[in-house]
Amino acid sequence: MADFDTEREGQIEFYKTFLPRIDPTLTLDDILADDNDGVLNGNLLEFKLRVNDLNAVLSQCVKYLSSLRIKGKPVPANIIIVDLNGEQAYLYKSADYLDDIEKVYVGGASKSNAGFVGCAYDEKYAYGQDQLAVTHLINRLKETEFTRIHIDENCIVGWATAFYKAVPNARKEDFIGDDTGKHKTIGEIRNPSVFAEYIYPYKGTSNVKFQYLMDKLNDTLQKKNLGAFYTPEPYAEKSHELLRMAIGRVPAGNDYVIIDRCAGTGNLEKG
Repeated sequence: MADFDTEREGQIEFYKTFLPRIDPTLTLDDILADDNDGVLNGNLLEFKLRVNDLNAVLSQCVKYLSSLRIKGKPVPANIIIVDLNGEQAYLYKSADYLDDIEKVYVGGASKSNAGFVGCAYDEKYAYGQDQLAVTHLINRLKETEFTRIHIDENCIVGWATAFYKAVPNARKEDFIGDDTGKHKTIGEIRNPSVFAEYIYPYKGTSNVKFQYLMDKLNDTLQKKNLGAFYTPEPYAEKSHELLRMAIGRVPAGNDYVIIDRCAGTGNLEKG
């Protein structure tokens, strides 16, 4: 049995032991990001000194995967929960929790996880004393599969950003186009090729669901040309109300100046 004092200490020791046998070219910087304990190939890892409640830790992992989806990053197929001092690891499949992953969570991922009920783990690896378990765990950590997600208004901006990064010369219609648009181009979200492993085809008959996000979905060149982003109409209407209140406080006979410091306030100025 191990005897780590901190999760960080155990995490570093785990990676120092396993990374050379998984991919010796990888470093901690390659796998540590997005405020989680690491994404290694097609695996999300979460470390605890002791795992007292697997369901609570699993809920935390689901929130991390939700965050990856919203950012336009692939969702690993495997969830690996590591009990550092118990020298045991538990495997779950993220596809079993897709409905939960496609929700939006507010607050820290480690908070409010009591009461979550997941499926039984798929496999358990007693890697501290069983060399066969070590081999199986290493093979699992080498896997590079991902769980496909559905595109919606919560994640489409993240995936648009990822698309234009992957295809620098792409235009807006290449990502979000449909057969009702001016260019009649079927875009990536409806017929995935770049992200075929990561997203399901979007089945919406139009882009109305994304109407307030359209300027954020422009390609990089168009964003620069348009000074994206436009203020959504409800916010513009509230701004007009507050602006008129401020003007009403100006003493009679005095001039006033309105300074627009925001890019893309077309709706605001229209009012």
